Amino acid sequence: MSYLTFLVQWYNWPYLAGLLLLAASLARPAALVGLGSRLGGWLGVGGASGLSVLRAFSVSLALVGLTLNGGLHDYWPAAQERGFLPGFVVTLLIAAAVARWVGRIVEEHFPEIKAVSWGARGLSGHEGRVVSRVVSADYRAGRAQVAGDEETVHIVMCKTRGDEIPFGAMVALGEYDEADGRYYVEPVDAHSGEREVVDVERGE
Repeated sequence: MSYLTFLVQWYNWPYLAGLLLLAASLARPAALVGLGSRLGGWLGVGGASGLSVLRAFSVSLALVGLTLNGGLHDYWPAAQERGFLPGFVVTLLIAAAVARWVGRIVEEHFPEIKAVSWGARGLSGHEGRVVSRVVSADYRAGRAQVAGDEETVHIVMCKTRGDEIPFGAMVALGEYDEADGRYYVEPVDAHSGEREVVDVERGE
């Protein structure tokens, strides 16, 4: 049996469907976004992008399933068909575990952003991260980003009253200067922040 003939056997169809699901997800159809979100919620990673979870699950399903069936084909062909059901269950469990692991990484380090807001007021007291080259008293392009509610990231203009603060530093937003639309900021210990801030921009 050629490899191509092996691939199209009925016991490989669920895993080939995983590859088709992965390809379809690249178009970001609403149905698959919703499916990924439900899968992420079921796996306990509802804060991650639904498509990220769905893609991790699809890739794992295809790779593990085809590898397992390929091993049976090469080393235990007599058990190929009756080994499908237990192999499928094992594959589903592994794929779910991988999707959950990837989802946790995405949820922690790359949370989904649905909106970006510029120049929001009323953020004094929040913490953010510098996303411009520097923030200083006279650098007009100084910016920081602050994680808001409902998966919104706020990009605000800011300045200091003293020393400049470099890119990537955590800052606390202080008084808002109505005259030029910028917040006064001060550096904070990166480990003291209570709000998670995600990187969405870099540059001057």
